[in-house]
Amino acid sequence: MASRSRINTGELLISLAFVALGVYTLIGAQSIGSGTGYSQIGPRAFPMGIGAGLVILGGILAWQAISGGWRNVPMDESHDTPDWLAFAILSGAVLLHMAAIGWAGFILASTFLFILIARGFGSRKLLRDIVVGAVLSTAAFFIFTSGLGLQLPNGLLGGD
Repeated sequence: MASRSRINTGELLISLAFVALGVYTLIGAQSIGSGTGYSQIGPRAFPMGIGAGLVILGGILAWQAISGGWRNVPMDESHDTPDWLAFAILSGAVLLHMAAIGWAGFILASTFLFILIARGFGSRKLLRDIVVGAVLSTAAFFIFTSGLGLQLPNGLLGGD
């Protein structure tokens, strides 16, 4: 692999953004109550782990950006131009999910999110995406509501 001699500003900025997001997550996790229970792992564990992981990975990427550029980045023609249609589909899917979850409910909004994300990544099998999205969304809904006792919006499927 040919070594680059100058610092890639874009790579460094993205790396530092990961570090900043990790620090923000770690600081935010401090405001979560520790909770009492029989387990040593409390509600802070996952946000703390994610925050620490973001800081570590961002630090590694920043070091690589400073010392010649990120390693193992594919350098072929397909990475020369961004796929703006896929970006628009993925961004729209997330925004639509946030807008629809309150009235459509978790299962329907998340199923639609799955369908659009799959489409953004190039899937052309709509029926399969609907079935897989519905199964995963329904499973997640019942795991969170029944298993963890969290209340997710039922929306059009009834309840509330």
